[in-house]
Amino acid sequence: MPNQKIICVLGMHRSGTSLLTRLLNLLGVELGQNELLTTEPIAGNPRGYWEHHELTAISDAILHRYGGSWDEPPPLPKGWQLDPAIDDLRLGARTLIKEQLADSALWVWKDPRTCLTLPFWQELLPELHYIICLRNPVDVAASLARRDNFSKDKSFYLWLTYVSHALFHSQGKPRLLVFYDDLIDDSLANVQLLGNFLGIPERANNPTVRMEVQKFIEPALRHHRSINPSNSNSNLEVRALTLFSMLRDSTARE
Repeated sequence: MPNQKIICVLGMHRSGTSLLTRLLNLLGVELGQNELLTTEPIAGNPRGYWEHHELTAISDAILHRYGGSWDEPPPLPKGWQLDPAIDDLRLGARTLIKEQLADSALWVWKDPRTCLTLPFWQELLPELHYIICLRNPVDVAASLARRDNFSKDKSFYLWLTYVSHALFHSQGKPRLLVFYDDLIDDSLANVQLLGNFLGIPERANNPTVRMEVQKFIEPALRHHRSINPSNSNSNLEVRALTLFSMLRDSTARE
């Protein structure tokens, strides 16, 4: 579809990508067939993940084909996205997009694994627009410790891996950085930012949309928020916090 705009939401797990995707949906961006979306509340995400089952399954399968998983990212060889060994996944992805999403003028998909598998999707969808959702890595680590019992260093390593991949593979493309805390603390201003990026600012100003946004966002769902920096001497934590601060500063200057 010549005038189709496709949005890819990127970000580390536990960073607010689910919240962001639902806000985009409230702005009128399509997510795919309802029965294929993970919208049901669960203990780890009371507001739902808002992921497309089949798109997520493809990225998951890619990671497994190369000997890894979402929390154990595999080393991907140069040019892996063109590897004949994943031709079946490529065909499945192309068929899925054609059958379910080709008629949507504006659609979005979200799956943190896409940070790692993005070159595969860029071969199929070269004109993607990107929104990267960022959260303080200390808070992400606290959330992963609570949900998955991960060590801090494992969480900081994953945060660095996901975020650096997302930034690298989306550079030079239409891209917007947003921050999880801002989505909660100043939701309406950030919805306006999203509307402007999508080219639908009038939707962000719609009173019904704004009311639905405020109904959906519950600050009480944010269980972790760092105020003071950690005293840890972990090299991974220092690197993650340095990158996060640089990204914060760069967007503040724009």
